[in-house]
Formats: sequence, structure tokens, C-alpha cells
Amino acid sequence: TFVKRLKTASREQWDVATQLDALDGFGLSSKATDTEARRQQLADYQLVSSEQILTLQDDMAAYAERRPSEKYSGVLDEMLDSGVVTELESASESILQNAIGRSTIEAEFWSDTLDRWAEQLVDPGQAPEGFGEGMYDEPSLTPEMILAVLRVIRGEIDLREETRELEQTRALLDPDSYHRKALNLSGEQIKLAAETRGILEDINKLPDANHEVITMQKEKLSIAAFVMDDVASLLAEPETGPTAIAAISEVIEILLESSRVPNAPMIVKAAPTSTPALMLMGLGDDAGRAHLEERAPDQATGKSGRELPAEFRQGLDAYLNALENRNP
Repeated sequence: TFVKRLKTASREQWDVATQLDALDGFGLSSKATDTEARRQQLADYQLVSSEQILTLQDDMAAYAERRPSEKYSGVLDEMLDSGVVTELESASESILQNAIGRSTIEAEFWSDTLDRWAEQLVDPGQAPEGFGEGMYDEPSLTPEMILAVLRVIRGEIDLREETRELEQTRALLDPDSYHRKALNLSGEQIKLAAETRGILEDINKLPDANHEVITMQKEKLSIAAFVMDDVASLLAEPETGPTAIAAISEVIEILLESSRVPNAPMIVKAAPTSTPALMLMGLGDDAGRAHLEERAPDQATGKSGRELPAEFRQGLDAYLNALENRNP
């Protein structure tokens, strides 16, 4: 989800840049435009964005501590060094000061930077053997199973937000109330773990349950269920701080774990309906095989020097050849 959250933040910054670019009220009276209200709205939006990025940084730091990774640590270090949270807060002030040009450039910069950070977290994938060579057919989970997994992911995301909220209000609650709420969250996690193991049982009943692709999915669900047990234990202690948030994030990352399929042109004549949707990403990109078609244009203009338009060259060549072949 860190990749998705960074991508979302990137799109939001691009939207801000687009809206700022449309705020040009030059030559119009203040009554004829609502630029002041729009500036205030966009400034508030940048403040909200800075808070979201701060939360993302905290989650990533806890996750990197739980599961050390050079990719996550590298991106996190870049985020901290860039001061993105502070810069977005400053961008809010710039918008209020009507520094539209500078604010637009800053929003575009952070859009590109956030997108680059997201890309750095994604491993390049390897296409399965035989993929792109005509028909491609691999077993996959049934739609009902996929929907069940998505529901578990949604439940884990909600659980993470509820855990975060409980930690934020911890100082306002008496110990008994806090413990009781934490136990309720632990119970929710236990239910999600049971649902995950139920999905595993259903997968084992599939005809292709021992296929390599299905086995990989089963391993992910099995590991996720194991980490869910760890989360339930943490919440029961009770622990709702970064340690618990990181553990829940690990569950979500395991369930959503995927790698990018190589963005290379592939020819698939008729992919069957069982083809996983993620495996079809990038099939419309033919940039690597783009070529220029030689054709005679209807009209050639803009040429300089002694070069004649293309439609006249053929006739001129025939004329010169006739002269060369003429007997003296």
C-alpha cells in the first residue's frame, strides 16, 4: 500500500498544480473571480497533504524497522532529507500569498518526486515462461476467492486506521477503556485471520491447487495469517503504537505483494478469461517496436535548399535517366 499511497499523493499534487494553473485572473476584477476562495481551498488542501505524507512517513519508518529493506530505507531517507512535509506546508503559505507560479512549479515537482519514490519501491517483474507467445493460460483463484481476499485487505486497512485513532486518543482514555477497545481490535484481527485461513481451505479444494501459481498465492495467505496472529497478540497486550501499525502494514503488504510485469511489447492473440489481470499490464505499449512506414506523401513542404518536393522527384529521375540514355 505504500506504493499506492505514494502514487495517490503524486496524483493529488498534479491535480493541485492543474487547478493552480487555472487560477489566472489577470485583467478581471476581484468580484468577477473566486480566486481568493480557491486559493484558500488549495492552501488547506496542501496542509492536509502534508499531514498525510507525515503519516505515511511514520508508517514506512515503523515498517522498515520491522522488515528491514534497502528500498524502503532509501526512500524514507530521501523523504526525510527532502523535508517534503515542511515543504508542502510552505507551499500552502505560498498559495495564500498569491505566488501562483511558484506554487504550481512546486506542486509539479512534488508530483514527480512522489511518483519516483513509488517507482523505487516496486521490483521489476519477470514474465512467465511462454507469456507473449500466442496463447497464455495460467490457473488463478476464482472470482469469489479474489473478492474474499479483497475484503480481508479492506478489513486490515480499516483495522490499521482504527488502531491509529485509538493510539491518538490513548491519553484521553482511562486505562480500562483503552484496554477494552484494544481487545476489541484484537478480536477483529482474529476474525480476519480466521477468514484468511478459510480462504486457504477453499483454495486447497481447487483442481490446480498444487500448481506453482496457486501455491505462491497460498504461501502469501499463509504468511499473512501468521502475521495476523502476531497483530492480535500485540493489540491484546495492549499495544497500538508504531509496532502494531507496522505489523498490520506488513499483513497488507503481503496480501498486496506484486511485482511489475516487464513493460515490453508482447503479442497475445487471444488471452483466455483465466489470465490474471495484472499480467496484461503494459500490453498496449509498442514503443519498443515502433517503426516508420515508407510512403509517398501527398505534399511535401518546408524543405530548404535545392531539394524538390517528393512527388516531383520520381518524374525528375525518369527525365534525367532518359537524358542519360539518349544517344549523342
